[in-house]
Parts: sequence; C-alpha cells; structure tokens
Amino acid sequence: MSTRTDGPRNVPALLTTLYDEGHSGTVVISGAPGGNIHLRDGRIVAVETPGAPGVESLLLASGRVDDASWRSACAADSGTEGGVGAELQARGLLAPEEFEIVCTAAVFDGAFALALSPPGDWEVTEPTPTAVIGPAFEPHLLAAETSRRLLLLSRLWGPPAEFARTRVRPDPDRPASVPSRYAELLEAANGRRTPRDIAFALGRGTYAVMLDLARMAELGLLHREKPAGRPSTAPRRPTSPAHHVPSPADRPLPRRSPGTHHPHRTDSA
Repeated sequence: MSTRTDGPRNVPALLTTLYDEGHSGTVVISGAPGGNIHLRDGRIVAVETPGAPGVESLLLASGRVDDASWRSACAADSGTEGGVGAELQARGLLAPEEFEIVCTAAVFDGAFALALSPPGDWEVTEPTPTAVIGPAFEPHLLAAETSRRLLLLSRLWGPPAEFARTRVRPDPDRPASVPSRYAELLEAANGRRTPRDIAFALGRGTYAVMLDLARMAELGLLHREKPAGRPSTAPRRPTSPAHHVPSPADRPLPRRSPGTHHPHRTDSA
C-alpha cells in the first residue's frame, strides 16, 4: 500500500497521473461519502461509494434482477472475463449489452457522488477485489461529465452539496395528476429521505434522482425540508423491488469506447 501526500493536489489530478502511468490499482478515498476507484492500466473500471447505488443495487431495487438470481450468478462467477454479467446473460436475465450499460451508469454516478463533498485523504493501493468490473474510461471523461452534472444541478436547484443533504416531501398543493416517473418519486419522498436515500430505494442513480427532483421542485411538486448535517451514507442492501418498471429515461449510460466519445447524458439538457 502506498500513500501519496506530496503529489497531485486533488483526486482528478491524481487519476490523470495514474492514467499517464498506466497504473492498475485502487484509489481509496476517505471522507463522506468516500469510496474506492478501481483502475486497470490507468482507466477507471469501477467506482464504489456509499453515496450512490452500485450495480447490485441498480439491478435489484429496480426489479431488473431478483435477489436469488443475483446471488446465484455471483456464486457461479469463476472470475473469468465477463464475470457476473456473463452469468446473468447466460440465464436469460439481461440482454447482452444491459450489464455493461448498468456498470457504466454506476461508474459515472459514483464519480458524481464522490464530487458532492470534499474528499478526505486518499491512498493508492494494489488492485483490491470488486464484485463487478465494467467498461474502462479515461479519467478526463468522468471529470468532464461530473462537472457538467454539477453545473446543471446548480442552475436548477442551487449548491449540489446542499441539495444532497436536503430531505423532500410532496407539496400538499401539487397537481392531482403527474407523470408516472414523478409519481414514483413523490411516493418515495416521505420527508425523511435525501436524494441518495430515494436512489437506493428505487434502484436509480443518485444524479438521475436529483435531476428529477430539481425539475419537480420547479413544477411545484415538492417541499424542501431543512438540509441535514451531511449526506446519508449508511450502508444499504438492496431490498425486494417495488414493482418498478424502468422507462427509457431511466436507462443508465451506454458503453463508450475510452477516449472516443462523450458519455451519454441522462438528461435532456
């Protein structure tokens, strides 16, 4: 294990340095939420953080995969190329591309969640185990997309870090009829949940939930509670899905070849 204290001054700069070095390993970030960034040959293949749902949560809570099937696929994973995704596809549970799409969404959403609060210290370690490895992305792609997401939320709501700590509930004077996409969020917004809590409950990305909540607030559908001290980061285990049927707009980011395309946007801006 190595600790870099006299090198890059922030995490994006660190990731750029490791990319230039072609480094394979894990960047362990402390703080709230903190997390792990997994690198292969300098490219980012997974981001794990309690600030955003991972692949397991996205698949289980959304109803794409049931808990028993997930556990069975993980148990059958031999560690060969394809891993859990190949097992799920062999069982006919996911289309060939869908697992990579969800992995990509988790990487970009995890990077966004890490950017919502200043990181603590970080360590660069040897590669550490991770349940899922998806497509690889150059650090500058994640940095650019994260910046775009933060800027958009700032325009729609205000400071994203404060937004992440805000608990929301339905406005009592909201219209009686709302789009089904918003109705699901209104049901989940009980006045005690932050956007991150709602994301875990529904099996959707933290950013996608925050974007919808910001637009719902503009429409007068939500009431903002006082922000909590810091975003919730309690460990979450996916629960049984609440019969959520994802719409096309719910679909996460598609796979992109590193360095050739911008990541797909999950909003219309």
